[in-house]
Amino acid sequence: VINAMFNALSGMVSSAQKLQNSANNLVSLGRDKVTVIDNPGLGSDLNSTKASKKVDISKEIVHQVTAQAEFKANAKVILTADETIGTILNIKS
Repeated sequence: VINAMFNALSGMVSSAQKLQNSANNLVSLGRDKVTVIDNPGLGSDLNSTKASKKVDISKEIVHQVTAQAEFKANAKVILTADETIGTILNIKS
């Protein structure tokens, strides 16, 4: 039962990281990439370009929905394990 709880907690952390990565990918879509080129004696030049990373919005939304479902499933495992431990403790007492 304890192993199931630890595995579920690890799964929740993994799901949260997947969601964070997907959210970061979506946020980076609209950002400009700014580079500063320092030319000694001539000052600095700023170059602005759109981020070149190709992000498919529909895939990112699927990743987010999947991560949410994984998180909920792992939370249910933890609740079930908690109930099982409570039942075992009640039987022994």
